[in-house]
Amino acid sequence: MKVLQTILSLMYGGATLYTGYMAIMHLFVYFANTRLGHEESFRLPMIYLICAVVFGTVTFIGYKLGTGSSVHFIFKALFFLPVTAILLYVLWAILLVISSGGKWN
Repeated sequence: MKVLQTILSLMYGGATLYTGYMAIMHLFVYFANTRLGHEESFRLPMIYLICAVVFGTVTFIGYKLGTGSSVHFIFKALFFLPVTAILLYVLWAILLVISSGGKWN
């Protein structure tokens, strides 16, 4: 279980770095374009910022789990929530393909 927590923490940390980098780059583009007078939406930088905060929080929870300090059950549930959501989505997509005979429409 400790190996799985370490691997997931590293994956979450990589996702944090990626979404943080993308948030910074999109914020730079947003402010550069607004200074030049172009119409730009703040939606994409905000999505990346929120994802970076969420993955950062989950990474911190993984760090606390890895150090062996006592954590509550809710933190353990939050740690495995992103992986569970991805696995449920993959299972749903497989069920969708199987039940429709391989046709998406």
